[in-house]
Amino acid sequence: REKIGAERHRRAPSRCALFVTSFEGCSKSERQKHAAMQAFRGAVVLAVVLIATASAQMGMEGMGMGSGRRMRDKEPLAIKGDLPCVKCDVCEIVASEVYKEAEKKRAAAPMTTKKGKPGAPKEQVSSFSEQDVTTILEGVCNRRREAGEWLWYTDLVESDDESAATGAPWRALSKKERASGKNFLRVFRSQRGGDIRKWDREAATVKRSCDALFDDDVADVEDVVVPLWRGDLTEKAFKGLVCRDLTSRCGKDRKPVNEKGREDFSFDAQDKTLLDTEKMMENMKDQGMPMVMQSRDDMMEELYEQMEAEGLSREEADAFMESVNNPPPAEHVDGPDGGGGGEAAPADD
Repeated sequence: REKIGAERHRRAPSRCALFVTSFEGCSKSERQKHAAMQAFRGAVVLAVVLIATASAQMGMEGMGMGSGRRMRDKEPLAIKGDLPCVKCDVCEIVASEVYKEAEKKRAAAPMTTKKGKPGAPKEQVSSFSEQDVTTILEGVCNRRREAGEWLWYTDLVESDDESAATGAPWRALSKKERASGKNFLRVFRSQRGGDIRKWDREAATVKRSCDALFDDDVADVEDVVVPLWRGDLTEKAFKGLVCRDLTSRCGKDRKPVNEKGREDFSFDAQDKTLLDTEKMMENMKDQGMPMVMQSRDDMMEELYEQMEAEGLSREEADAFMESVNNPPPAEHVDGPDGGGGGEAAPADD
């Protein structure tokens, strides 16, 4: 009888539920599991609140702390076939943006006294330096930097159908190109300050072309830095230096679009607050506090992965999230007379 009773007790389902607030009927190991789950529950509740707050206040898909794995996985890839078609347009745009940014920084730079020969009059010169130019070049292809903000306002449009284009074309088609009847890919630009485009494969293509300009095409970046620092070239002359003299970006005819066609990505307008958020993330990264942007679904998936690592099944994880989002009502506490708990007694004066 003792063996049968022990076996029945072993087979009997435990009265210790997974998410109860009382430990009645729980074994020691189950109580330990409860304690761990309560701590984990607090972390999940906080994460859910952060997800909801970020989605509501930031006006975007979501923002969270993390390793960045999903961010890297979802970073759009450049369209390789488009790169030769837009290399000249992108080069001229980059040169123009760098030139204007350098002139703006030069005008804002404070004046400093230049030391000369003993007895010679002191000379006031601008503190604008080659390092300032280098900083501009490092940021012009980074969408999270001020110098690279232009990347958000580009649209790649085929000349065969420009009806859905956003903005104005950077470079007009030549008479020869128009007479050829071929389909060319042009870079359109919209006004800064308005809606930005969704960061998709077209935006990534423009960025990749910008990166390649300094990584592959310009043999020595100092050949770009020094003229900008000196400021003795016009914008048109500087574009010619970068895109024709130092590189062959604009030395040949524009390459037409492949006859097999290409995948087009329309300008999907996004609120500019997304750009402001990306800039904030970059600033935090510079301060040693990196952040990554993730969608709400991605963050919820990570929570489920963490719960799975804690040993919960999918059903238990679903039940856990349900208990977080819809907590049970507080238990009814009887009053001293055995009846329902009434109003609280007034405090003594």
